Amino acid sequence: MIRRELVILGAGPAGMAAAITAGRCGIRATVIDENATSGGQIFRQPPKSFVTSDSPADDENAARGTDLRKELASLGDRIELLPATTVWGYFPQRQIAIRNEQGWQMIEAKQLILAPGAYEFVPPFPGWTLPGVMTPGAAQSMVKTMKILPGKRVLVAGSGPFLLVVAAQLHAAGVEVVGVVEAVRRRDILRHFPDLLSNRKLLGQGRRYYRTLQQAGIPFHWGHLVTEAHGNESVEQATITACDSQSRPQGRSTTISLDTLCVGYGFVPRIELAQMADCHVQYSDLLGSWIPEVDENFETSVPGVRVAGDGGGVAGAIAAELQGTLAALAALHQLGQLDASAFEQQRTPIVFRLNKLQKFRRALDQIYRIRSGLLDLALPDTIVCRCEELTRQEVETGIQFGGTDIPTLKVSTRLGMGPCQGKMCWSMAARMIAAQTGKSIADIGPVRVRPPVGPLEIADLLNPQLLETS
Repeated sequence: MIRRELVILGAGPAGMAAAITAGRCGIRATVIDENATSGGQIFRQPPKSFVTSDSPADDENAARGTDLRKELASLGDRIELLPATTVWGYFPQRQIAIRNEQGWQMIEAKQLILAPGAYEFVPPFPGWTLPGVMTPGAAQSMVKTMKILPGKRVLVAGSGPFLLVVAAQLHAAGVEVVGVVEAVRRRDILRHFPDLLSNRKLLGQGRRYYRTLQQAGIPFHWGHLVTEAHGNESVEQATITACDSQSRPQGRSTTISLDTLCVGYGFVPRIELAQMADCHVQYSDLLGSWIPEVDENFETSVPGVRVAGDGGGVAGAIAAELQGTLAALAALHQLGQLDASAFEQQRTPIVFRLNKLQKFRRALDQIYRIRSGLLDLALPDTIVCRCEELTRQEVETGIQFGGTDIPTLKVSTRLGMGPCQGKMCWSMAARMIAAQTGKSIADIGPVRVRPPVGPLEIADLLNPQLLETS
């Protein structure tokens, strides 16, 4: 067993900010991330050994990511960075099990900050399992990490500001973006426009992305969604259909030729480790997901365990960085490294900035919330659970025969028992149960998790030597 003062899981904006804050205060933080380099999804970089010419910069986000990485590197003697390392289990007293190519080890932390990020949400629809259909984040990773184009003719679809970012990046990389399909209607955005004006800087950033796409002549389909992907060996066409305010297909359909389809309807926080730590979680109708309950300093119901960034409710990179900073300050205060006066002095401006972001963030959540009509996209023979290849009809039959909660449905159908452990299908399954039973998703409950968090081979546990004990 290795013991550390402060352990941070995740090296995205929240995790990097937390580590930098600890380093500045003289505390050596241990940062664990499953990626080879720090930055998370938004600040993702190619591997250090990968040599290529740079693609066009991603605006201020890229610059901010560079600044954070430089500061992280400058504090290298105070930060223990464990890249390409996964956390496969949480055990009592803030003990976590980690592994990488050298082996595995247990770490016990006096203070633990969870900054795991989020998953992209994709509701099942006919053809979504075809090769060439991926999430916008996957396409972004290919371009940013390996400088590989996901395709020649790409359609970006779903909902949320992230579509604009990815479409602009793909266009800048040389991809022919054949369109952007946004389920939200323009009038839905205008209804919340006064609240969006509360942060003109972020609003202006979104407008610049949109203007870039307009100037490139990329078609923008407001109030539409992809209802079907077509193809033989891989995706070749996509049908887009007009939708109503609840994202129910309703109106004319158009078929677009393509070789790659990127579909994503926002993000769902990764809460598996928080659940495993027995942190209280609550369902947010606005976010369409379960989130850990935290106090004003981002401490969960489990003492010494905090959640920062998108893993506690998706709020963007700026908010994640601020949350990571505040979580680290609170952890340092509990460790006795910051007295009450110094803690409050540093905490106050961060809270002020987070509060200023709230109005803008809430408006975005209202505009791009996961709508009930997305449930209608899957037909009876559409695969819902990709791992176990279960169709919507098979899942609904399981619900009719008593699978009115996730554990019972898993037993009767094997839904969620594959490698992804329900991460891809839980949200859809919960909505299907709610639609058939009249229950709320909060009553249905989240997926139950237990070690290992992800797939783990017995061979991975044969070598327990990973870290020095110094």
